[in-house]
Amino acid sequence: MTRPIPCEKSSHHRMVTLKILFQDRLTLAGIHDIFAPQSWKKTFVRPHVKLCRTLKKVRYREDALIILAPAAQNKLIALADPLRQEYLARLILGKPALMIFAQCRTFPASLKKLFKDHHIPMATSLFHESLLESRLKAIIQEKIKKCVILHGVALQIQGKGLLITGASGIGKTSTAIQAVQDGYRWIADDVTVIQKQNGQLFISGHTKIKDYLHTRQTGIVAVDDVLQASAIKSRTKLTSIIDVIRTDTDHVTFQVVDKEILESRLPCLQIGISRTGYLDKNLLKKAAEILEGVG
Repeated sequence: MTRPIPCEKSSHHRMVTLKILFQDRLTLAGIHDIFAPQSWKKTFVRPHVKLCRTLKKVRYREDALIILAPAAQNKLIALADPLRQEYLARLILGKPALMIFAQCRTFPASLKKLFKDHHIPMATSLFHESLLESRLKAIIQEKIKKCVILHGVALQIQGKGLLITGASGIGKTSTAIQAVQDGYRWIADDVTVIQKQNGQLFISGHTKIKDYLHTRQTGIVAVDDVLQASAIKSRTKLTSIIDVIRTDTDHVTFQVVDKEILESRLPCLQIGISRTGYLDKNLLKKAAEILEGVG
């Protein structure tokens, strides 16, 4: 998938600042430099991302994190002063939360004073505008909506939720289907939604695709065409993660590490398999035993 699927919409909003939003996430957004850092303490309510590849005569929605692609930056620099002032006036009316110059290491000197005079917070990012857009949306989902999207398969065993992650085609879905036949319960395939409620993490499938699964053998099919309804749950409490990775070794390795999701720490068992290997139900069984011992 080239773009993250958004979490389900919520009418709940809370006051945040740029400082809170980007705490421990500057590297994730490729932020290289910040101008007018005092503005990062200003509160806003509905942060959202607006990618601008060109300059349009529109009024931006309030609290936008506006990404200026290089083409838009060059256009803004080249504008005659009256047109540039007109653009800034529209920008100010929209009350943006932040202007980010994509693929940019330092602020354009000709714009820095203008933005300073109008008290518009700015930042530069080394990332391409499309990657930056995706990363910013993920940060908003995590920090504001208390929600993250992860590629993987979710199961439940004895009331405990398990997320299996790893590269596409490594055997996650096929192994999960076999695990359901051995007593596990099915939660989700491919796109999982993790949300924090009352200090606990819960995992489910995304609304758009939760009723489907995909394997190389079956293609995309309805979950209830493959599994019995009694073996399917809509969500469960997430307690552990299995991350399957390919290595240059010929033998299987197991290593337990901590994984932080939404400021909560979970045990994560990394299973190292050969470059030609696949996850199977025997490895899953062994992994579950190890995690049970950790718990």
